[in-house]
Amino acid sequence: MENTERVTLKDQNNQTALMYDSDTYSSDNDGSISSIDEFVDTLTVGPFHYIIILACGLSYGGYAISNQAIGLILVTACDLNIKTTTKGWLGINFMIGLIIGSSLLGRLTDSYGRRKVLLISIFIYIIGTLASALAYNYIMLAVMMALIGISCGGIGTSVHTYILEFFPRSSRGTAGACMSTCRILASAFSSVVALAILPHRFDLRLGSIYLTSWRVYLLVTMIPMLLSFGILLFMPNSLRFVLTRQDRKQVTNVLEKIDRINSCCRDNRYIKQQGYSIKLNDHVIFDKRYNNKNSFISHFRKLMTPPWRKRLLILSITWLGYCISDQGFTIWVPTVMSYYVKGNKCRYPYHHAGNNNFSMNSVHVMHTNYSHCYTGDKLSSVIMNILIGNLLSIPIAILATLLINRIGRKVLYCIMESTCGLCILLIMLIDTELSTMMLLCVFLSLTTTTWIAGKIWTTELFSTEIRGTAIGILNVAGHTGAILSMVLFIIPFGVNCMIILLLFAIFGLLSGLITLFLPDTTNSDIR
Repeated sequence: MENTERVTLKDQNNQTALMYDSDTYSSDNDGSISSIDEFVDTLTVGPFHYIIILACGLSYGGYAISNQAIGLILVTACDLNIKTTTKGWLGINFMIGLIIGSSLLGRLTDSYGRRKVLLISIFIYIIGTLASALAYNYIMLAVMMALIGISCGGIGTSVHTYILEFFPRSSRGTAGACMSTCRILASAFSSVVALAILPHRFDLRLGSIYLTSWRVYLLVTMIPMLLSFGILLFMPNSLRFVLTRQDRKQVTNVLEKIDRINSCCRDNRYIKQQGYSIKLNDHVIFDKRYNNKNSFISHFRKLMTPPWRKRLLILSITWLGYCISDQGFTIWVPTVMSYYVKGNKCRYPYHHAGNNNFSMNSVHVMHTNYSHCYTGDKLSSVIMNILIGNLLSIPIAILATLLINRIGRKVLYCIMESTCGLCILLIMLIDTELSTMMLLCVFLSLTTTTWIAGKIWTTELFSTEIRGTAIGILNVAGHTGAILSMVLFIIPFGVNCMIILLLFAIFGLLSGLITLFLPDTTNSDIR
């Protein structure tokens, strides 16, 4: 008879609260709870869960700030003398770092826990940002941006998994949406800081470098990460993670931590009302099929079996399209806005110059020496439009939070991502400064909110055992696409902007429509 791994969790009256096997969970005749999902559903959402949302939201916000910071640095770092031929280095290095961080740290979340990886990632981010603010040349800044990318890769693969594994099924969507809304608020915070600091040029001597406005901007926008790091130091590991690992001591510690924090705002009877004080049966049979040392190969093999294989393939295309059309394009929004603010158009590039007899060689030379540094009113105009887009995303995010459990993650993502792709297509077709500013505001208001449904949905489509590995693989696929979006802008935007915008639009529409072949996970058992 095949050995099975069974753990029995009891309540304070010594009645069975949870009995489960490692792969499948079967109900007992006495009506006891028979799955991890059912057990987590018995926990009351309280102050602990709100603190987890805040801590994870602050760290995820740093991810959004990094994307926006790259685009703004490219048009404000006057002291680094960034040229067209090298301006793509920041984005490419950042995306390469994301791939490394996603593949390496994504795997570690399944081995060592989500919280540990999240803390390590945030610490790397803080070090990388400090070093970037003190970079003495563009090469050092590009290298540090790769380090920040590694940290963001770890955050992206662990933060959603960590937060959702504490919440019951009825609250998962709302919890993930609230956390992702913090990313939107972080983008708005970054835009406000940029508007207050970047247009005002100043130089303060600091050793061998000058403390200019963009450096101060980086230091100020690091505040959310510092707060997140401080909070997560006192948080426990993921509840689902320790349950699947069947670690008696850690399960008890996690639930005691939840009860302790929740009871701070309630009377002493709260712990009893909470439902269960965990006690593991003294006779635990450990399953040889599952242990804490499962390798990446074993996780990957499981991903290659139905239904995980189909989900991984379709989501890889979805993430590739999103990271090209949304994440990649977001970095270049300041560059596109600056191009139109100067009076250029895609159909008639450089028409304002009054000379239509440029050869391709002369255009290339002009771009090689063209200064992308903006200050004063033009920069303020660009940042103001970005800020408007970020502010508009707040009510849209609230609406998405209210709808995510009503219309489902699938429908919400499909509609919003397809709209983002359509906005880019309309920028190319209408091709005026006013229309571009309006459409980019709509794009910015939707793109981050789109990922609220997308990331929650992705997280729920895989089982706990392979979730971190799957998300790590998807991050690699997605950020490979983002690298392609960085390469596109190495070619001067004004020379091929029609083709560039068309490619971004196609990938956006593809990412939105291909998800129709996946099931929705709203209020479903995520194993």
